[in-house]
Amino acid sequence: MKKLNTTLLIWLISSLGFAQINIDQNVISSSSDIDTTVSFIITSTTGETFIQTFNPEGKVLRLTQGFEQTFEEGDITFDLNITSPLCNERNDGFAEVSNIVGCEAPYTVTWSNGNGGNRASSMGVGEYDVQVVSFNGCSEVFTFTVLATNNIPCLLKFYSGITPNGDATNETWIIDNIELFPNNDITFYNRLGNRVWEGSNYDNSTVVWGGENLSGNDLPSDTYFYIFKSGSNVEKGWVELTR
Repeated sequence: MKKLNTTLLIWLISSLGFAQINIDQNVISSSSDIDTTVSFIITSTTGETFIQTFNPEGKVLRLTQGFEQTFEEGDITFDLNITSPLCNERNDGFAEVSNIVGCEAPYTVTWSNGNGGNRASSMGVGEYDVQVVSFNGCSEVFTFTVLATNNIPCLLKFYSGITPNGDATNETWIIDNIELFPNNDITFYNRLGNRVWEGSNYDNSTVVWGGENLSGNDLPSDTYFYIFKSGSNVEKGWVELTR
């Protein structure tokens, strides 16, 4: 391994045409091959010397063996996995970022629907953006489209409110197209997670919830939460009961 030409090194630094901030000379570690810091990765031979500098544009420069080498921060790459909603009107799709590579960890992930973190939920059919930003400021934005699993209207429609006050309007909780799923189970819970009502083979008439509890007494006005199951189909939501 030839020795670092100090004269040539100084000439290179002075002839770059802009100011640089020099960091102390370093030596590749005795473990050889690859030496990594928070701002660069360099592959070399054990004992080889190098100097790291920064130019005004923020690019990292390496000086090794008397030759200047420009180090470009690599692009951020990642895997994006999308799970589609079951049908057009549903918002049960989600997307997830994994295997992020490039620039400097840790990474910040944000989504155009307001989610943060590697996973975004509550996605309906539409176009979204995901942005990944590295610790040292690299940024990558990717636009993607979420499509429904089946490009058809949702078969089941769950309403979010009932008003069982005796005026013969909106007295019970109706599920549109429930006749297509005759074998079903529904359980309602209050805010504390206590089971307040349940029914099997819900059909909007003989088996229907009108705001009563398991004993048949009226529940107070409040928000209640349901779980609907029919085979592999599981639906979750809430209903506002107003008297």
